[in-house]
Amino acid sequence: MHRHTLRALFHRPNRHCLIYPLWLFFLFNVFFVKQLTIRDVYDDYHQLDVVQRVDMSTLKDTDVKTILLWNPWYGDFGFTLDDVSSFSRVGCKFKNCVLSKNKTKVVPEQADAIVFLYTNLCELPKVHGRQGFQRYVLLTDDPPMCYPRNYFERDNHFGSFFNWTISYRKNADVTWKRGWVKKLDQPLKKNSFSQIRLRNSKKKKKLVAWYVARCGSKSKREAYINELREYVEVDSYGPCGEKSCPETSGTPGAAILPCLDMLANNYKFILAFERYICDDFVTKRFFDLLDRDTVPIVFGGADYARIAPSHSFIDALSFSPRQLADHLMKLEKNENQYLRHFWWKDIYQVHSGYQELASQPFCDLCEKLNSNLPLKIYRDIDNWWYNSTKCFGPEDRGIVIRHNETIEDLHNVQVPWSFDD
Repeated sequence: MHRHTLRALFHRPNRHCLIYPLWLFFLFNVFFVKQLTIRDVYDDYHQLDVVQRVDMSTLKDTDVKTILLWNPWYGDFGFTLDDVSSFSRVGCKFKNCVLSKNKTKVVPEQADAIVFLYTNLCELPKVHGRQGFQRYVLLTDDPPMCYPRNYFERDNHFGSFFNWTISYRKNADVTWKRGWVKKLDQPLKKNSFSQIRLRNSKKKKKLVAWYVARCGSKSKREAYINELREYVEVDSYGPCGEKSCPETSGTPGAAILPCLDMLANNYKFILAFERYICDDFVTKRFFDLLDRDTVPIVFGGADYARIAPSHSFIDALSFSPRQLADHLMKLEKNENQYLRHFWWKDIYQVHSGYQELASQPFCDLCEKLNSNLPLKIYRDIDNWWYNSTKCFGPEDRGIVIRHNETIEDLHNVQVPWSFDD
């Protein structure tokens, strides 16, 4: 009976002939609506993904990155330690980092970056449970010739331990600059060049001075200067000099600035001779002098033409002591030629403040921690530090110094680089 009923239903064309088109139409609409729903969900998903990616970019202000100073020596680098708002107050581009030297507050196994100061790192630390997100950073601010290879008892070559480097070297992962010169968006309204001309015409300046706090060098600068003195008078100031600056108070770095002001007001040229002639190495003294109404005479391995405006300095390594003396006396007699060294003063600005110089590398490190860069590791850090660094003496530039006496280098790691000369 049931089979006949079903057969009868399927053999009633007049009654059910319209059911099939309607059924197909219903199925088509269901399918079409479903596709629209899927498309809407797909579009919403991608819109949500865009929103999430935008939100992820703002997490740099909330997702805190911790930086631990393993063996701190130079203080706090201008930051308030263990303070999540410190990077914001300093003015870093990325503000979501915190600097600490407290291994209780910032557990080494959980720090995003651990910074190891090379100068007093006697051996590689044993950090258990190193995480994949962590970056071990070697900080070094002195040229490698300060220390013989493997000066400390440590694992051979520090192999496969460090991910990044902070150094004065331009090929470091984070370059620690002693200063920089930046072109202004708009020239200064005041005419600094005219003011310098006016000040020079009102005051008769002496020729050459030198401030020196460390009585020794590997660059043989003392020998060069002693020969230079055979042709021109060079007044030396500071702890290792013959003359004294006005007494000042404060930290050694800050106390020297009034002395440099006095020298710039009274001398046309000031020697900025480095203790080491190594690639990229230049101390803060050069930028401090560049920022004043005097002409620095450099003696170092940095590419000065790259880091300073052209004709803003004189390179002593391009002259023998006798040739340099002749050049300075020629400029002394020709004021217009001398004043050409200041052409750039209205359109460039020198950055050499301690706060800015100390904090900038850690601002850059914070930005790097937020960049999601692929993992990098130095398989042989000594190869990068020693073998790829070139240090030399005046003779390598073809300069022959007759009385090439050597003064023992007195290196003291307790004096920060910012006070170096």
